[in-house]
Amino acid sequence: MKIMNKINRLERILHHAYTTTPFYMDSDDDYINDIRGKGFVLKEESDWEKIPLTKKEDIVLHKDSFISSHYLSLYLQEKLLQVSTSGSTGKCVEIYWSKSDNNRSLMPLWLKRKRYYQINPHDRHCYFYTGRKLGETDIETEDIGYARGFCKSNLNEKKLVQIWYEMIAYNPIWFVLQPSMGALLAKVVETYNLPMIPNLRYIEMSGEMLLPAVREQIERVLHVRIANQYGCVEMNSIAYECSEGYLHCMEENVFTEILDDDGKAVSEGEEGNIYITTLLNYAMPLIRYQIGDRGRFVNQRCDCGNHETIMELSNGRNNDWVIDNNGEYINAYIFIRCITNTNIICENAIYQFQVIQHEIGRFSVNLVIDDEFPAEKIRSLFLENLWQTSLSGAAVHFNFHPNLYPDSSIGKLKWFINEMNLTEINREE
Repeated sequence: MKIMNKINRLERILHHAYTTTPFYMDSDDDYINDIRGKGFVLKEESDWEKIPLTKKEDIVLHKDSFISSHYLSLYLQEKLLQVSTSGSTGKCVEIYWSKSDNNRSLMPLWLKRKRYYQINPHDRHCYFYTGRKLGETDIETEDIGYARGFCKSNLNEKKLVQIWYEMIAYNPIWFVLQPSMGALLAKVVETYNLPMIPNLRYIEMSGEMLLPAVREQIERVLHVRIANQYGCVEMNSIAYECSEGYLHCMEENVFTEILDDDGKAVSEGEEGNIYITTLLNYAMPLIRYQIGDRGRFVNQRCDCGNHETIMELSNGRNNDWVIDNNGEYINAYIFIRCITNTNIICENAIYQFQVIQHEIGRFSVNLVIDDEFPAEKIRSLFLENLWQTSLSGAAVHFNFHPNLYPDSSIGKLKWFINEMNLTEINREE
């Protein structure tokens, strides 16, 4: 871990959190009480590793207690920026930033966009947003600075064709998209042989897992360069894909750790839970915060010249649990393996997918596939690669669709959904 070269910034945010933020000030942790009188000085890496962890449940239960007293006046006057998480983890939380801190937090991302892909803040771009209600009417489009947004509500192919022509008229240089929206746009452009957007040359993907098949499809159809941006509203950008294809941690903005299920640092290269600490959000400081994703650090140098740590994300959140025939929890990654292996064999035939568990032993699989591949072959390969004996005999029903659209409530295409009442299952156990 690269702690000691960031020690001053970590000490600063730690001191601020534990002296101005009620949630942290109320901590009765023995180690915190020990270093409180020393001014929160960290002398070695092990000192940082003793700092308590923060979870999303803490914010849900104690939202106002995370606002620093230094920013309380702005909070009460509603002058802080307010953003909300999508709720894809099952828990929606509200996050607050001062405008100056938010701008400083975004600056490293803008510098990397410029460095790798020649994208500037004044370049026009387009994006999609989740429906925002005014009375009972969704705003179909919005213009913010050098950007135009389009509402995701009630999307279908006809509406996407209309949106594409509006994009052509706007003539953006780049898009910010979730992979599901990128796949939908590429499909519509190819199906209806739509004209290209003259200046479009770059798409930034964020918010969902980007399958190689989807990347290849979008790059082939839209003739653009694609980069992954891993971030969250709690911290803004966490990692960004360089021109060599590696995801580098945004070390100017956040401090990232990979910890095991007991909250201990994993061995080098080992997968674990991702925890992040803000270095710039002083209005609502989050310390050693579990974001809900899994990944690992890669110990290698990158030819792009960026010496920041390389991260690889695991496919799936750590709360995506399948319940097997024995009533035990297994990570939904087992279905990612089915998709990945099928795409290797069939040259990226699967564009979009969604797996739903209805009850123990009963699943639905929704797929969007390349028409050149027989649906029965895709179905067979998927089942062949479901190497999980505790799901043996499960009923798996396949549905093939022309498109899969994002969930209107969270604005994302959730690739795994467990419809079972986990609370009831736990009670029975």
